[in-house]
Order: sequence, then structure tokens, then C-alpha cells
Amino acid sequence: MSINTADIQKAIVSAWSSSGLDAVFRALWSDPLPTDYVTLNDQEASPGQAFPYCVINQMSSTTTDKMSGGADKLQEVRDIPVTFNVYTRPIAGDSRSIKELAAYLAEEITKVFGGHPTVAPQATLTLDNGSMLPARYQTDYGIRIDDNEYQWVVSYLMRSDVPVMT
Repeated sequence: MSINTADIQKAIVSAWSSSGLDAVFRALWSDPLPTDYVTLNDQEASPGQAFPYCVINQMSSTTTDKMSGGADKLQEVRDIPVTFNVYTRPIAGDSRSIKELAAYLAEEITKVFGGHPTVAPQATLTLDNGSMLPARYQTDYGIRIDDNEYQWVVSYLMRSDVPVMT
């Protein structure tokens, strides 16, 4: 990962925790589980992961603009495609279908990162180097994995304005 991509990953994880998304997912776990289970996984979940959970994927960044930040440095605007993949299974005592659970959790993500129809994005992503521009919600959709598992994908185009020393 580039320094910029790692910085964005760190900012997303921080926003996930501070926004309460971790607690929203954990509240749906049927039993108290060890703290080594996480609700937000990077690229894939661990074997035996508790449901529901989310997997985040970051694609390679693309430089869209370059500007001079002075005689010895350059500023770049970079677009980074990011997807949140929510996975659900039936929850004992919860009358919602696995699709309804996945849609509910995806909606909570859009409240934090953007794309919700009535709630402005709550997260402020802060980078160690440079700054984040407003994230661009792209799309969301559900995928039935099988009778007992459902996935909901929420896609964004994250934009950063970062210094690049020359």
C-alpha cells in the first residue's frame, strides 16, 4: 500500500469506531464473543468470524489532478475506490430477514460515510498527511449468498488531497 492508501485505511477504521458502527454490529451478535473478533475486516474475515460483520476493500488509487504546492513539492488529488461488504446470517430472536439485516447495517454505514437519503455524512476522515475531500457515494446493492447468508455492498470513491515531495 502507498502511504496515502494506508493513511486512508487508518482514517476509515478510526471513523468506524468513533461513529458507533462497531457497537451497532456487536449488538447483533447472539452471544458475548471474545474481543479478538472484529466487526470491520480488511479484505477478508478470519475463519469463524462472528456474524454480522463487514469487510472493507480498497482499490488502487488514481491521481486525477496535480498542483504546485511550492517550489519543492507537489499536491495530488487521488481517487480511491472503497467498498464496504456487509455479511449477515439469521439472528436468533430477530424477526428481520437476513436481507433486511444486511440492508439495515448498510444504511447505518451510509449515515456515517455518506449516501443516506436523509442523514448527512457523520464521519470526518482525518489524514496524517494531506486531507480528505468529501467521499462520493457510488452505489449499494444486495447479493443473496445462500439461504442463510446475505451480502450488502456499499461503494464509495474516496478523494484525498495529499502532498508529494519532488
